[in-house]
Amino acid sequence: MTKDHLLRIRVAAADREDVQFELDRAELTLKEAVSDAISHGEDIATVAEVAELPVDDVARLAARDAGPGSVLPS
Repeated sequence: MTKDHLLRIRVAAADREDVQFELDRAELTLKEAVSDAISHGEDIATVAEVAELPVDDVARLAARDAGPGSVLPS
């Protein structure tokens, strides 16, 4: 293996890590937005449609928000 191969591997690994970080951030932002909408009385089915999530997933997020000590769904 040459140094060029190793450098290419390092760059690809760093790119993958960056994309994973952005995906995690986007997922957290979506969960926060869904939770906020539900807590302000938006219809679960409508929120699910807009978020492109199954209604059951949004209902679980809403139930977690209603729980004691819950700050943000995981």
